[in-house]
Amino acid sequence: MSDTSPDTPAQPDGSSPPESSPPAAEASPSASSDAQVTATEQAPAAETWTAPDPAPATAAESTAAPAKAATPAPAAAAATAVPPQTYPAEMARFSPLPPPPPGFLQARWQGPDYAGGPAAWIAALVGGLATAIALPLSRPGIGWLLVGLVMTGAVWHAARFGPKPDTALERWIRVGWAVLAVALLSVGTFRNLGWIFVFCVLGAIACGSLAVAGGHSVRAVVVGAMAVPLAFFRAIPWLGRGARAWQQTRERSGTAGRVVLSLIVTFVLLVVFGALFASADAAFATLLGDILPELNARAIFRGVLYTLIGGLITAGAIFTVLAPPDLSGLERPAARRIGRIEVALPLGGLVLLFGAFVVVQLRFFFGDKAYIQKTSGLTFSEYAVQGFNQLLVVTLLTLIVIGLVSRWAVKETRQDRILLRTLLGALVLLSMVIVGSAAWRMWLYQNTYGWTRERLFFGSVELYLGGVFILIALAGWKLRAAWFPRAAVAGFAGLLLFLGAANPEHFIAEQNVERFQKLDFWYLRALGPDAVPALAELPEPYRSCALSWVIRDLKADPDQWYSWNLGRAQAAEQLKDMYILPARQSCNESDRLNASK
Repeated sequence: MSDTSPDTPAQPDGSSPPESSPPAAEASPSASSDAQVTATEQAPAAETWTAPDPAPATAAESTAAPAKAATPAPAAAAATAVPPQTYPAEMARFSPLPPPPPGFLQARWQGPDYAGGPAAWIAALVGGLATAIALPLSRPGIGWLLVGLVMTGAVWHAARFGPKPDTALERWIRVGWAVLAVALLSVGTFRNLGWIFVFCVLGAIACGSLAVAGGHSVRAVVVGAMAVPLAFFRAIPWLGRGARAWQQTRERSGTAGRVVLSLIVTFVLLVVFGALFASADAAFATLLGDILPELNARAIFRGVLYTLIGGLITAGAIFTVLAPPDLSGLERPAARRIGRIEVALPLGGLVLLFGAFVVVQLRFFFGDKAYIQKTSGLTFSEYAVQGFNQLLVVTLLTLIVIGLVSRWAVKETRQDRILLRTLLGALVLLSMVIVGSAAWRMWLYQNTYGWTRERLFFGSVELYLGGVFILIALAGWKLRAAWFPRAAVAGFAGLLLFLGAANPEHFIAEQNVERFQKLDFWYLRALGPDAVPALAELPEPYRSCALSWVIRDLKADPDQWYSWNLGRAQAAEQLKDMYILPARQSCNESDRLNASK
């Protein structure tokens, strides 16, 4: 009997003719495989593992192997043939890994079944050109609203060909998200609040994404809010497939598509060459006026970049509205559950800890500055600022804990529901007291040391989180509220709209002017044009110093038609007839007067 272990090649039997045995270098793969299986069978029983039955295709290949081995190989193939790779017998214990499960995009968001044709290209081009022409990226302005309206119109037109929401209520909710997105972009038309408008733009993107993707649960709302940013990249191959398909059928298409394409090319050529002629000749530029922009390398780069970004945002929104992601798997309740002990011990510990903190804090809620300094051993500013950031983090973590417990806790029996309502209710009530403590600290600090944009914004966020706890308390009775995630997102958008309508920089300047004792002019000068009416009430030389940066910015960078802003326009009109001292003289005199107080 021949040795058939993997380390020793199979030797031919002495009774068979030498020419009928192939060389060892030309042994068939099936022979090597048979050798491995034989070695595995000869191994001890404790070290073997029985693999699943092979697939039919593998059996067919093993049946056909002797026929292949019997066929002599050419000399050239024998010279270049690679001997089959052998593995130790222990490798037969391991079965092949199963294929990975399909990802979210493959399973639940494959996109439209058809490519992005001429209609999608035209809509993307319209959105891109509107972005390149009218978007004032460096400042709030009316152009943000105009671009948002153009993109909304393009997506609304495409939505007629996509799937419709299941109910009339869901359709109105989608419309409400779109209106909220446009409203957030309109803040830049009325207020010069760059520090708030950044959040308004991000909120508009999230609300617009929810308008085309939908979503009810927390996970579905998060995915829905990121659908359009994700589709921004997925729209590139989608449009590419549409361009190739259109190119293949262009000769057989009618004249309508050619006319539209010719008009678009004509418009682009007129803009490019007209702007070049205007840059080359002053008389021609005067004839055209401000219709065409000044064209240089920077303007060309900006135009191309903005067109690509705006076009892909529009195409991504159309991609999503035509084939939104399937969020049904994210809407189902969690399969994993935690029992009473896992709920009662952690939540009970948190309730006791929160209760102890609230008892300590109640001493300071109605105390004045002297009482706080006497009982806490801290200065008033240290007490007010020391715990605000920590309490803000505590509030956010508490919301996360409540969300996880509400999703995973057992609710089958009446005792389970009573326990959950009791513990979560106590935690929510104590958290609302902690929110009030943080807001009270910030209120005390601002009323004593002045108001700033950062203090006002984070104080408003803390009050918003208190409103979220109120929503949790309303939803906690049934331990399930499909409206809560969307209400929380809409509430934050409402907070941004409220701040924009309240004109916070005017309020900050007004509060600081009323406390006119010793002013921080470095901070007052950093306020924007919205604060001009309040700063104009200061006496000289404080007024000229506080307004110096606003005047400089308005003169150095005047508004174009697409960057017009109501706050800047009113400030420029008020400053036009106001006598202003030189900045350096007024600020030096203000510093001298401040130092003497």
